[in-house]
Amino acid sequence: MDPGSDWTALLARRIDRPAPMAPPQHAPAPEPLAQEGPRGAFGFGFVVLPRHGRRPLGFQGRMLACVEAAPPDLPVASAVELHEAEAGGFVCAIRHRLRPPLEEDLRCYATFAPDAMAVLRFLHAHDPLRDLPVAALLPPEDRLEEPGALAAAAALAPRLRGVWRELLAASFGPSPAAGESRAEAPG
Repeated sequence: MDPGSDWTALLARRIDRPAPMAPPQHAPAPEPLAQEGPRGAFGFGFVVLPRHGRRPLGFQGRMLACVEAAPPDLPVASAVELHEAEAGGFVCAIRHRLRPPLEEDLRCYATFAPDAMAVLRFLHAHDPLRDLPVAALLPPEDRLEEPGALAAAAALAPRLRGVWRELLAASFGPSPAAGESRAEAPG
């Protein structure tokens, strides 16, 4: 065997002669997460919002508000996020999370809105029952035969819609359509 091809000899020579030490290098200071500026203490960042059955919505923005309604007697928790887009306008996201005993699932909707009225129209036009599986409103099979089980299940749909309307009214004010009809009604 050729001594020049013996990898153990090459390794032994490298171990005998340690490599020269590189001078210490200092890592650059990390960038601050939030930067002070004319828009406030919280900076804009890239945000990606999932959308049920559609491609995610990505944009430069920052969250302005997040509200949630999760009554313990309902199988669905609902949340709304409002973001300010750096380029102007708003992005609004709605999330409905199925809770146990159902298999946990998340239904997400998001849209860009050029102004606050468009955000309100998007929120108030949304039906929280739109894509929910039927199982979300039915009792478990082992309780289906109990007296009143179907009546209780039938009461869940209007209750879920009522909780949704209450969340929107408490957080964002009344529906724009309700305000328009009051303004048009005679004195």
